[in-house]
Amino acid sequence: MTYPTLCRSLTAALAFAALAGPAAADDQAIASACKPVHADLVEARATTGCKPGHSFCFLGEVDGNHGLRGTTYFRGDSAGTAPPASPSFLPYSGVFEFTTAGGVLVMRETGLTNQSQGTPESGAITAYQQIVSGTGEYAGATGYFFVSGFNRDGRIVTKVTGEICTP
Repeated sequence: MTYPTLCRSLTAALAFAALAGPAAADDQAIASACKPVHADLVEARATTGCKPGHSFCFLGEVDGNHGLRGTTYFRGDSAGTAPPASPSFLPYSGVFEFTTAGGVLVMRETGLTNQSQGTPESGAITAYQQIVSGTGEYAGATGYFFVSGFNRDGRIVTKVTGEICTP
């Protein structure tokens, strides 16, 4: 490589690095506003304490990191048909709310629940929750949670993992 070619290559590389630097800093600022979430969630089906017009709902308590400690409310608003090869697993979706000292986090939950009895997989629940909106410290938040566990005798015990990003 000739000296002029080497100089042009180094100049181009330095210019690219200078331009990429601020973008990388912006990416780090965005990433630093995102926090990994880990929580325990316990719920029960209820017929009292539900919102007006809901004959039943699921009320619970969450105990997690980054302030995700408080009460929960869930009410399914749609359900699907079980797949023929797994007839005991039913798909569902609904609005899930976390109420904490810092505000309310509203999620869209979509998942599967196993309605069978007497098998190891009986009561299995797995769901994906996408942040829809929030109040207080959750205003403008984005992110997602994965929820997984079991419904045993009307007590739903799950683990929550995911990420919440705040502006």
